Amino acid sequence: MSALTGLLMLLVTSLIITSNGAWSASRKCDDSLVAPLPIKSFNSSSEYGRGYAAAFAKLNRIQGAGGWSPLDTNRYQWLQVDLGSRKQVVSIATQGRYRSSDWTSQYQLLYSDAANNWRPYLKDGNIWTFKGNNNSEDVVREELQHAIVARYIRFIPLHWSQKGRIGVRLELYGCSYWADVISFDGHSIISYRFRSKKMKTVKDVISLKFKTTARDGVLLYGEGQQGDYILLQLQRATMELSINLGSSQYNLIKGHTSVTSGSLLDDGHWHSVAIERYRRNINFTLDHQTQQFRTNGEFEHLDLDYEVNCP
Repeated sequence: MSALTGLLMLLVTSLIITSNGAWSASRKCDDSLVAPLPIKSFNSSSEYGRGYAAAFAKLNRIQGAGGWSPLDTNRYQWLQVDLGSRKQVVSIATQGRYRSSDWTSQYQLLYSDAANNWRPYLKDGNIWTFKGNNNSEDVVREELQHAIVARYIRFIPLHWSQKGRIGVRLELYGCSYWADVISFDGHSIISYRFRSKKMKTVKDVISLKFKTTARDGVLLYGEGQQGDYILLQLQRATMELSINLGSSQYNLIKGHTSVTSGSLLDDGHWHSVAIERYRRNINFTLDHQTQQFRTNGEFEHLDLDYEVNCP
Protein backbone atom coordinates (compact mmCIF):
# COMPACT_ATOMS: atom_id res chain seq x y z
CA MET A 1 0.00 0.00 0.00
CA SER A 2 1.47 3.34 -1.02
CA ALA A 3 1.68 6.34 1.28
CA LEU A 4 0.36 9.80 0.55
CA THR A 5 2.69 12.53 -0.63
CA GLY A 6 2.20 16.10 0.54
CA LEU A 7 0.89 17.09 3.97
CA LEU A 8 -1.23 15.09 6.37
CA MET A 9 -2.70 16.92 9.35
CA LEU A 10 -3.51 14.46 12.12
CA LEU A 11 -5.69 15.70 14.96
CA VAL A 12 -3.90 13.81 17.69
CA THR A 13 -6.37 14.33 20.54
CA SER A 14 -9.29 13.26 18.40
CA LEU A 15 -8.31 9.59 18.43
CA ILE A 16 -10.37 8.37 21.38
CA ILE A 17 -10.43 4.64 21.99
CA THR A 18 -12.94 3.35 24.51
CA SER A 19 -13.37 -0.03 26.12
CA ASN A 20 -16.50 -1.40 27.76
CA GLY A 21 -18.22 1.96 27.36
CA ALA A 22 -15.67 4.00 29.36
CA TRP A 23 -13.65 6.91 27.99
CA SER A 24 -9.92 6.34 27.63
CA ALA A 25 -7.50 9.17 26.91
CA SER A 26 -3.95 10.25 27.64
CA ARG A 27 -5.21 12.66 30.32
CA LYS A 28 -8.39 13.36 32.20
CA CYS A 29 -10.88 15.33 30.12
CA ASP A 30 -13.40 16.61 32.65
CA ASP A 31 -12.77 20.35 33.09
CA SER A 32 -15.63 22.82 33.61
CA LEU A 33 -15.77 24.73 30.31
CA VAL A 34 -18.65 27.15 30.96
CA ALA A 35 -17.92 28.38 34.51
CA PRO A 36 -14.83 30.50 33.63
CA LEU A 37 -16.34 32.14 30.53
CA PRO A 38 -16.98 35.92 30.39
CA ILE A 39 -20.39 37.49 29.70
CA LYS A 40 -19.59 38.07 26.01
CA SER A 41 -19.34 34.29 25.49
CA PHE A 42 -23.11 33.85 25.84
CA ASN A 43 -25.87 34.57 23.35
CA SER A 44 -29.52 33.58 22.95
CA SER A 45 -32.55 33.84 20.72
CA SER A 46 -34.18 36.20 23.25
CA GLU A 47 -34.44 36.88 26.99
CA TYR A 48 -37.47 37.31 29.23
CA GLY A 49 -35.90 40.31 30.92
CA ARG A 50 -32.53 41.79 31.87
CA GLY A 51 -32.02 39.37 34.75
CA TYR A 52 -32.85 36.39 32.53
CA ALA A 53 -29.98 36.88 30.06
CA ALA A 54 -27.91 34.02 28.63
CA ALA A 55 -24.86 34.94 30.75
CA PHE A 56 -26.80 33.94 33.91
CA ALA A 57 -27.11 30.35 32.67
CA LYS A 58 -24.09 28.96 34.56
CA LEU A 59 -24.66 25.86 36.69
CA ASN A 60 -25.38 26.52 40.39
CA ARG A 61 -25.27 30.31 39.94
CA ILE A 62 -27.97 32.51 41.48
CA GLN A 63 -27.06 35.88 39.95
CA GLY A 64 -29.70 37.84 38.08
CA ALA A 65 -32.95 35.92 38.01
CA GLY A 66 -31.03 32.68 38.51
CA GLY A 67 -30.74 31.40 34.94
CA TRP A 68 -31.72 31.97 31.33
CA SER A 69 -35.33 32.19 30.18
CA PRO A 70 -36.30 33.36 26.68
CA LEU A 71 -38.99 35.92 25.95
CA ASP A 72 -41.20 33.32 24.25
CA THR A 73 -41.69 29.76 25.40
CA ASN A 74 -41.64 27.68 22.20
CA ARG A 75 -39.33 25.44 20.17
CA TYR A 76 -37.70 28.32 18.30
CA GLN A 77 -35.52 29.36 21.26
CA TRP A 78 -31.82 28.65 21.79
CA LEU A 79 -28.95 29.37 24.15
CA GLN A 80 -25.46 29.63 22.61
CA VAL A 81 -22.07 29.29 24.31
CA ASP A 82 -18.77 30.38 22.74
CA LEU A 83 -16.03 28.26 24.32
CA GLY A 84 -13.36 30.63 22.98
CA SER A 85 -11.54 27.96 20.97
CA ARG A 86 -12.16 24.39 19.83
CA LYS A 87 -12.81 22.18 22.84
CA GLN A 88 -13.51 18.51 23.31
CA VAL A 89 -16.88 18.25 25.10
CA VAL A 90 -17.65 14.91 26.78
CA SER A 91 -20.69 15.66 28.98
CA ILE A 92 -23.33 18.25 29.89
CA ALA A 93 -25.11 19.07 33.16
CA THR A 94 -28.33 21.09 33.48
CA GLN A 95 -30.53 22.73 36.12
CA GLY A 96 -33.67 24.80 36.01
CA ARG A 97 -33.76 28.51 36.88
CA TYR A 98 -32.99 29.12 40.57
CA ARG A 99 -35.99 28.84 42.92
CA SER A 100 -38.55 28.98 40.13
CA SER A 101 -41.04 26.92 38.19
CA ASP A 102 -38.91 27.25 35.06
CA TRP A 103 -36.87 24.33 33.70
CA THR A 104 -36.21 22.34 30.51
CA SER A 105 -37.18 18.67 30.49
CA GLN A 106 -35.91 17.73 27.00
CA TYR A 107 -33.36 19.37 24.71
CA GLN A 108 -31.01 18.86 21.78
CA LEU A 109 -27.47 20.10 21.12
CA LEU A 110 -26.02 21.71 18.00
CA TYR A 111 -22.34 22.49 17.48
CA SER A 112 -20.19 24.50 15.08
CA ASP A 113 -16.68 25.88 14.64
CA ALA A 114 -17.78 29.26 13.25
CA ALA A 115 -21.31 29.85 14.63
CA ASN A 116 -22.78 28.67 11.32
CA ASN A 117 -23.25 25.36 9.54
CA TRP A 118 -24.67 23.89 12.72
CA ARG A 119 -24.55 20.11 13.15
CA PRO A 120 -26.84 18.20 15.52
CA TYR A 121 -25.42 15.83 18.09
CA LEU A 122 -26.11 12.28 16.94
CA LYS A 123 -26.36 9.07 18.93
CA ASP A 124 -26.67 5.69 17.24
CA GLY A 125 -27.05 7.58 13.95
CA ASN A 126 -30.05 9.65 15.10
CA ILE A 127 -30.47 13.25 16.25
CA TRP A 128 -30.40 12.76 19.98
CA THR A 129 -32.87 14.20 22.50
CA PHE A 130 -31.42 14.61 25.99
CA LYS A 131 -33.42 14.25 29.19
CA GLY A 132 -33.32 17.42 31.24
CA ASN A 133 -34.88 18.47 34.53
CA ASN A 134 -38.19 18.09 36.34
CA ASN A 135 -37.50 20.77 38.96
CA SER A 136 -35.38 23.89 39.30
CA GLU A 137 -32.52 22.69 41.54
CA ASP A 138 -31.50 19.09 40.85
CA VAL A 139 -28.49 18.70 38.53
CA VAL A 140 -28.90 16.19 35.68
CA ARG A 141 -25.66 15.18 33.97
CA GLU A 142 -25.57 13.40 30.59
CA GLU A 143 -22.41 11.69 29.33
CA LEU A 144 -21.96 11.97 25.55
CA GLN A 145 -21.66 8.74 23.60
CA HIS A 146 -18.93 10.42 21.56
CA ALA A 147 -17.15 13.69 22.18
CA ILE A 148 -18.15 16.93 20.46
CA VAL A 149 -15.17 18.87 19.07
CA ALA A 150 -16.26 22.45 18.41
CA ARG A 151 -16.01 26.06 19.56
CA TYR A 152 -19.73 26.89 19.66
CA ILE A 153 -22.49 24.87 21.37
CA ARG A 154 -26.23 25.58 21.06
CA PHE A 155 -28.76 24.34 23.59
CA ILE A 156 -32.21 23.83 22.00
CA PRO A 157 -35.16 23.40 24.44
CA LEU A 158 -37.83 20.97 23.22
CA HIS A 159 -40.03 20.47 26.30
CA TRP A 160 -40.25 22.43 29.53
CA SER A 161 -42.08 22.92 32.79
CA GLN A 162 -45.86 22.82 32.55
CA LYS A 163 -45.97 25.10 35.58
CA GLY A 164 -43.77 27.85 34.19
CA ARG A 165 -41.42 28.70 31.33
CA ILE A 166 -38.23 27.50 29.66
CA GLY A 167 -35.40 27.89 32.13
CA VAL A 168 -31.85 26.54 32.29
CA ARG A 169 -28.48 26.69 33.97
CA LEU A 170 -25.82 24.47 32.45
CA GLU A 171 -22.22 23.29 32.44
CA LEU A 172 -20.19 21.58 29.71
CA TYR A 173 -17.33 19.28 30.70
CA GLY A 174 -14.31 18.48 28.58
CA CYS A 175 -10.81 19.72 27.83
CA SER A 176 -8.66 21.72 25.45
CA TYR A 177 -8.14 20.48 21.91
CA TRP A 178 -5.07 20.85 19.75
CA ALA A 179 -3.61 19.50 16.53
CA ASP A 180 -0.17 18.63 15.19
CA VAL A 181 0.76 19.19 11.55
CA ILE A 182 3.00 16.51 10.06
CA SER A 183 4.66 16.42 6.64
CA PHE A 184 5.09 13.11 4.83
CA ASP A 185 7.40 12.45 1.89
CA GLY A 186 5.76 9.20 0.83
CA HIS A 187 7.91 6.98 3.06
CA SER A 188 7.11 8.26 6.57
CA ILE A 189 4.78 6.89 9.22
CA ILE A 190 3.27 8.03 12.51
CA SER A 191 1.99 5.52 15.06
CA TYR A 192 -0.61 5.96 17.79
CA ARG A 193 0.31 3.42 20.46
CA PHE A 194 -2.22 2.12 22.97
CA ARG A 195 -1.43 1.64 26.65
CA SER A 196 -1.85 -2.12 26.37
CA LYS A 197 -0.73 -4.59 23.72
CA LYS A 198 -4.30 -5.12 22.57
CA MET A 199 -7.36 -2.87 22.52
CA LYS A 200 -10.93 -4.13 22.38
CA THR A 201 -13.38 -1.29 21.79
CA VAL A 202 -17.09 -0.78 21.30
CA LYS A 203 -16.74 2.93 20.61
CA ASP A 204 -14.20 4.90 18.55
CA VAL A 205 -13.85 8.51 17.37
CA ILE A 206 -11.18 9.29 14.77
CA SER A 207 -10.77 12.58 12.90
CA LEU A 208 -8.08 14.10 10.72
CA LYS A 209 -7.46 16.65 7.99
CA PHE A 210 -5.27 16.09 4.96
CA LYS A 211 -4.22 17.62 1.69
CA THR A 212 -2.37 15.87 -1.11
CA THR A 213 -1.83 15.71 -4.84
CA ALA A 214 -1.67 11.90 -4.79
CA ARG A 215 -4.62 9.92 -6.15
CA ASP A 216 -3.88 6.78 -4.13
CA GLY A 217 -2.52 6.15 -0.65
CA VAL A 218 -3.21 5.00 2.90
CA LEU A 219 -4.13 7.55 5.56
CA LEU A 220 -4.75 5.24 8.50
CA TYR A 221 -4.43 1.53 9.18
CA GLY A 222 -4.76 -0.74 12.19
CA GLU A 223 -5.24 -4.49 12.51
CA GLY A 224 -5.63 -7.20 15.13
CA GLN A 225 -4.54 -10.80 15.45
CA GLN A 226 -8.13 -12.06 15.11
CA GLY A 227 -8.57 -10.53 11.66
CA ASP A 228 -10.17 -7.24 12.70
CA TYR A 229 -8.94 -4.12 10.93
CA ILE A 230 -9.72 -0.51 10.04
CA LEU A 231 -8.37 1.08 6.86
CA LEU A 232 -8.81 4.63 5.52
CA GLN A 233 -7.33 5.22 2.08
CA LEU A 234 -7.55 7.15 -1.16
CA GLN A 235 -8.28 5.19 -4.31
CA ARG A 236 -8.42 7.17 -7.54
CA ALA A 237 -8.87 10.36 -5.51
CA THR A 238 -11.93 8.91 -3.72
CA MET A 239 -11.99 8.22 0.02
CA GLU A 240 -12.61 4.63 1.08
CA LEU A 241 -13.25 3.40 4.61
CA SER A 242 -12.92 -0.35 5.18
CA ILE A 243 -13.60 -1.98 8.53
CA ASN A 244 -13.95 -5.53 9.78
CA LEU A 245 -15.16 -6.29 13.30
CA GLY A 246 -14.62 -10.01 12.69
CA SER A 247 -16.08 -12.87 10.70
CA SER A 248 -17.67 -16.04 12.07
CA GLN A 249 -15.44 -18.95 13.00
CA TYR A 250 -15.89 -20.72 9.66
CA ASN A 251 -16.19 -17.47 7.65
CA LEU A 252 -19.87 -18.14 7.00
CA ILE A 253 -20.62 -14.54 7.99
CA LYS A 254 -18.24 -12.01 6.46
CA GLY A 255 -17.47 -8.97 8.58
CA HIS A 256 -15.76 -6.86 5.90
CA THR A 257 -17.55 -3.56 5.18
CA SER A 258 -16.37 -0.90 2.73
CA VAL A 259 -17.84 2.55 2.02
CA THR A 260 -16.59 5.26 -0.39
CA SER A 261 -17.12 9.02 -0.34
CA GLY A 262 -16.07 12.13 -2.25
CA SER A 263 -14.10 12.65 -5.44
CA LEU A 264 -11.18 14.72 -6.77
CA LEU A 265 -9.55 14.64 -3.32
CA ASP A 266 -6.09 15.03 -4.89
CA ASP A 267 -6.69 18.75 -5.46
CA GLY A 268 -4.10 19.97 -2.93
CA HIS A 269 -6.75 21.50 -0.65
CA TRP A 270 -7.54 20.59 2.95
CA HIS A 271 -10.22 17.93 3.48
CA SER A 272 -11.61 16.74 6.81
CA VAL A 273 -12.54 13.18 7.77
CA ALA A 274 -14.38 11.96 10.87
CA ILE A 275 -15.23 8.38 11.81
CA GLU A 276 -17.60 7.85 14.74
CA ARG A 277 -18.39 4.25 15.62
CA TYR A 278 -20.61 2.81 18.34
CA ARG A 279 -20.81 -0.97 18.13
CA ARG A 280 -21.87 -1.68 14.49
CA ASN A 281 -23.24 1.83 13.83
CA ILE A 282 -20.88 4.19 11.99
CA ASN A 283 -21.06 7.85 10.98
CA PHE A 284 -18.50 8.47 8.20
CA THR A 285 -18.08 12.18 7.47
CA LEU A 286 -16.04 13.71 4.66
CA ASP A 287 -16.10 17.50 4.34
CA HIS A 288 -19.39 17.79 6.29
CA GLN A 289 -21.15 15.11 4.22
CA THR A 290 -22.12 12.21 6.51
CA GLN A 291 -22.93 8.62 5.58
CA GLN A 292 -24.56 6.43 8.21
CA PHE A 293 -24.25 2.65 7.96
CA ARG A 294 -23.97 -0.59 9.91
CA THR A 295 -21.08 -2.97 9.55
CA ASN A 296 -21.57 -6.46 8.18
CA GLY A 297 -21.32 -9.51 10.39
CA GLU A 298 -22.55 -9.98 13.93
CA PHE A 299 -19.68 -8.65 16.07
CA GLU A 300 -19.59 -5.26 17.85
CA HIS A 301 -16.00 -4.94 19.13
CA LEU A 302 -12.95 -3.76 17.20
CA ASP A 303 -9.93 -5.82 18.31
CA LEU A 304 -6.64 -4.11 17.41
CA ASP A 305 -3.00 -4.67 18.30
CA TYR A 306 -0.97 -2.11 20.20
CA GLU A 307 -0.93 0.68 17.60
CA VAL A 308 -2.68 2.42 14.69
CA ASN A 309 -0.48 3.70 11.85
CA CYS A 310 -0.76 6.71 9.57
CA PRO A 311 1.59 5.82 6.68
